[in-house]
Order: sequence, then C-alpha cells, then structure tokens
Amino acid sequence: MCCIRPLLTFGNLLFPSRRLMPYLPKKQPRKETIVVKGGDTFGTVLNTLPISAAQAQEATDALSKVFNPKDLKVDQALHVVCHPQGEGEAHSLTSLLLRPDIDYEIKLMCTPEGELVAERHDIPLKHEYVDIGGTIHMSLYADALQKGASPKMVYEMIKAFSYDVDFQRDIQPGTVYELFYDTHRDEKSGLERAGHLLYAKLVIGEKAHEIYYFQPPGGVGGYYTAKGSSIKTALMRTPIDGARLSSGFGNRRHPVLGYTKMHKGVDFAAPTGTPIMAAGDGVVERCGPFSSYGNYICIRHSGNMKTAYAHLSRFAKNVKAKCKVRQGQVIGYVGRTGRATGAHLHFELLQNGKHINPQKITQLPKTALGGKSLAAFKAFKAKIDKMRRDQERKKRQPSA
Repeated sequence: MCCIRPLLTFGNLLFPSRRLMPYLPKKQPRKETIVVKGGDTFGTVLNTLPISAAQAQEATDALSKVFNPKDLKVDQALHVVCHPQGEGEAHSLTSLLLRPDIDYEIKLMCTPEGELVAERHDIPLKHEYVDIGGTIHMSLYADALQKGASPKMVYEMIKAFSYDVDFQRDIQPGTVYELFYDTHRDEKSGLERAGHLLYAKLVIGEKAHEIYYFQPPGGVGGYYTAKGSSIKTALMRTPIDGARLSSGFGNRRHPVLGYTKMHKGVDFAAPTGTPIMAAGDGVVERCGPFSSYGNYICIRHSGNMKTAYAHLSRFAKNVKAKCKVRQGQVIGYVGRTGRATGAHLHFELLQNGKHINPQKITQLPKTALGGKSLAAFKAFKAKIDKMRRDQERKKRQPSA
C-alpha cells in the first residue's frame, strides 16, 4: 500500500508539510578513552579511530614535538574526541588528552584552520609530608596501605628493614610501625608522587628499630640507624616480602618424589606474581629454565657467595645473564615452574660452591658515618624528628 505524504498548498505550488517530515538526528561527537596495551604506539592507537591515515600521521607528528612516543607506557589513558564528517562513518580528530606523569599533561587540539597542534601543560604540585603509623593486624603492607600509605613507600620500608628483620618470624600481630615520607600531590585529582622514605620504625618486642634516609655530602643516599650506622649488609635475610617459610634446609621427604632427599635451600610460600628481590649486589650468572628448578636465576656476589632463586613464574624486565643487579632490586616473580606442587620461591645460598643454610648466614660488618658526615647526619636527624613531632601535634589538635 502506498504511503501518501500530506501536502500544503501555496498558490499553485505544493510543498511537503515540515511538521510531518521525519526527524533526522544530528550526529554527535565521538568521545572515547583508549587504554594503552603492550606493544601499542601512537600510530597503532590512532589507527583504531575512524579517522584517515593522513590525519593519524599528522597527529603523531604533532604529538612527537612535545612528547617522545617511546615514553608511552602500558595502562596510560588517551582521551580523544572525534567529530563526524558528512555522511558515512568518517570522522575528524579534534582533541586528544594524555597525562604521562603526575606533573604534566599533553593536549592535542585542532585549530580553526584545521591544523593539529600539541602543547605540554605543567601541573602544579603541593609538597607535603606524610606520617603514618599504627599496629599491625594482618601484615605491614596491608595495614599501612589501609591507613593511606603510598605502596611505593611501604615497599621501600620493607626492603630497608629486610637487612635486620626477618619478616616471617619477627613481625607479629601487635607490632608497632611508623613511616614518614615526603610527597608531591595534585590537589585537583588527588594523584600523588611519593619522594623519599625519610624515617621508618618497627617495634619488635621491646626493641625499637629506627632508620633514617640520609645522603652524605658528596656520597650516595642510603638508610642509617639513629647512631649513624649503615643498615646495609652483604645479604638480605629474606629476598621476598609477605611470604611464609614453608620448608627449611636439610633432609626431608620430597613432596613430589616421595622419598627422603637433601633440601639444599629454603622455600617461601607466596602467591604467584609476588616480587622477588636480589639478596645482594652481584652479577647474574644464569637466567632461564634449568632442569627441575623451572625458571631459575643464579647471582654471583663478592666473597665467593652465590644465591639462587627457583620456580619463578617470570623474570623481571632487563634481568638476564651477565647483567648487574643491586641489593633489593626486583629480579623476578613467584611461580610454580619446574618440579613444584604449589607457588613458592626456592632460595639457595652457596659459599665456595657448597650449599649452606640461608637462615644461618653471617652478615658482613656494617659501615658507620664519621667526622663531617656524622655531624651532618645528626643535624638532619634532628630536623626529621622535629617534623615528626610537629605532625603528631597537628593530629592531636581538634578540627575546626
């Protein structure tokens, strides 16, 4: 059946009724947030948009003038706006916003003349000091984060204390902790970038363990006790945080083979993906699959010492044979590769080629500050202690 549209007459002319004509909605701009994935570049990201290849190249060239494309990181977000161009699916890129770091952002805009121009805009940050403390109920990491501590600063604290504190045995519910650090915060977005862990404390039993971050004049920064002694020793007691010692050194009934066999290291049970740290400075001697050890790393240290790490799920980026690693550097992640019944780290210590019990290692002497460096440290320590007291007074003051 034919549909007849009502007509309006004007003199001898006939016109379709505007009131009865079908409504054609105006095309809206397309707004999209694209999260960068592994292997992505500016070009591949822009090519996912309904814009021409020529404009995608123009946008990449404009962005490259204020931002190195190689600095594009995984999980960064690009906020883009495209406007429709005539009929069909063709669009034109009109704006793009990228925030590579907390203190600046990159804006790409289309000028009235149709040219794409990119600009960098610095974001002012407020310098603050943060003092967080309390009592451990679950773990230092979980409890400190629950109080708002920076994950980076908690990790730094754990790494620093690992020289003297056995986190598997010494840390118990009720342990008192404190960390004091500086941070730069964007008040508008709430984003922050932590600076240095200036002070940290753990009260184990009746003994308070305190450390201060200090950079001696002309030297390299590090952590020192309240008396000015470096906390750094030859090897860390435990190369992993938050793990449980699941198997000790010596003869045991093998969980897979079923018979008694010498266990040449210690096992730390931890979830897959838990970071593993280098126990000391050294050179990676071996990195890759190795027999029943699965993914395996062996590090050569000074004094004819070696440490080995087995059953890793994967290796940290840029860790490979012959590369140098620093004490506390993340070298890999817990897994269950090789002959393993569950996720754990198998950790070995060798001296002159012979396996020894990592739980009974003798640490090397610690260095201490002296002369002008010690005087500078004492002045710095007094300043930090005063700032902590001031922060504590502010917390006690009633809010207005």
